[in-house]
Amino acid sequence: MITNTPPTPEDNGGQTGSYGIAAHNFEATLNNYPEATREVLRYWYYLGKDKSWSLAKLQHAAGVSTTTLSRVFRGVYGAEIESVIATLERAKLTYEEAVDNPDFIETSLARRLFATFDKTRALGNVSIVWGKMGIGKTCIATEYQRLNNHGKTLLVRFPTGATFAFFVAHVAKACGISTRSQSQLQQRERIYQVLAAGKRLLIVDELHQAFLTTRSDTAVKCCEFLREIIDVSGCGLVLMGTKLLQESVFSGPHKEALAQLVDRGTVQIPLPDKATKTDVKAFLAHYGLQFPAPEDPAAIVLNDILVSYGLRKLTMHLRDGAAYARKRQESFKWSHFLDAFEAIQSLSK
Repeated sequence: MITNTPPTPEDNGGQTGSYGIAAHNFEATLNNYPEATREVLRYWYYLGKDKSWSLAKLQHAAGVSTTTLSRVFRGVYGAEIESVIATLERAKLTYEEAVDNPDFIETSLARRLFATFDKTRALGNVSIVWGKMGIGKTCIATEYQRLNNHGKTLLVRFPTGATFAFFVAHVAKACGISTRSQSQLQQRERIYQVLAAGKRLLIVDELHQAFLTTRSDTAVKCCEFLREIIDVSGCGLVLMGTKLLQESVFSGPHKEALAQLVDRGTVQIPLPDKATKTDVKAFLAHYGLQFPAPEDPAAIVLNDILVSYGLRKLTMHLRDGAAYARKRQESFKWSHFLDAFEAIQSLSK
């Protein structure tokens, strides 16, 4: 039976938050529960935080009253909670089945990155991943977060032109931590506390923007902050970006300053510049298409898109072509793809 004294608003950084308990206090409360119970409660707590749900919305999805959810999250539920946890476990399975992502296409690159994310989480090391724009890094990381989310995986996109203070606050918000009336030091301490709980993974996407759009000392400060995160919390850390990220970290003018980050068991993972034929085939099959014949005009357009832009751009044109076919109430064919492509090209002229 859990009978902790509820945290005061001051304990929660001057505000109670939507559930009456801030993320760092929630993680402290979880220490009173068995491991299996912690995982279920994390799932629902962070699901609601991610989606900005009220307790009423969370009640609708989880099938447990707002009063019970609030008291369980705060560690003041004055009864045995086994039946509550059983209800939350059943609701978790139902919710996950209902929110499948039919638009995500599993490729060899997705399988490789998923394996990298899993291994980085398990080992608590640093992985630096870089590749050409448009090959699908962000889409894959987003899907991984969806499948391994709600307290387990945090995905942060580096904000273009960010100051160091803004970046710290950005990470804090991703952790479910209020930044209102919190000093930068308090934010950092609470980030460490949240990420230290359980086997967490922090993915920082577009990190090349730190070296491209901020002052050089800001980029170094942000990377040193990320190093501190893994040193203090022990979580896994994946840094993602273009080849500029790899060049900046390993051979740029600040490589000495970033040496400590690299020394943290860093795994270097260069990604292919273009999609494999098997991956392209999977994308086409998703839209009911096969590779066009070599003499087909669509083959030339397809190849140009893949060479110049990658799968992200191809996906956009495939969606446009499919929409074009639906307008005509016809099955999607390469002719629709070409018509939609030409329409876009004419707009850009």
